[in-house]
Amino acid sequence: MKKIVTLMMISVFFCLPNGSAAEEETADVHVSQHHRHREYAKIKNPVAKTEASILEGGKLYEKHCMVCHGKAGKGGIGPDLSRRVLKHGSTDGEIFHIITSGAKGTAMKGFGDKLPDAMRWHLVNYVSSLKAKEGK
Repeated sequence: MKKIVTLMMISVFFCLPNGSAAEEETADVHVSQHHRHREYAKIKNPVAKTEASILEGGKLYEKHCMVCHGKAGKGGIGPDLSRRVLKHGSTDGEIFHIITSGAKGTAMKGFGDKLPDAMRWHLVNYVSSLKAKEGK
């Protein structure tokens, strides 16, 4: 009987399709190295990168982000945001996604339920301006 059960388990294991439940469980694990969020990279920023938007984003950054990411985004508890390449992707859409949803497995919590879309886009414009200033 044990032999039959073992053979059945082995056959089920090797016959699972590529989208198996075991794969789905690990697909949700967030990798800690640099990576992209390609599905969000395609999202276009609806808020123009004007001086006023960057200024508004700077105010929001001071209130909500500076405690972890440091003055001018140089890092601290959270990563340096003034780098040209950011850990979770550097497009406006990817930055917006992280601001909105947070980053699994890190202290970065999402602001999707705390800040309206427009405010989060102002934050995106501010973070993008940090990268432009540094030229890294």
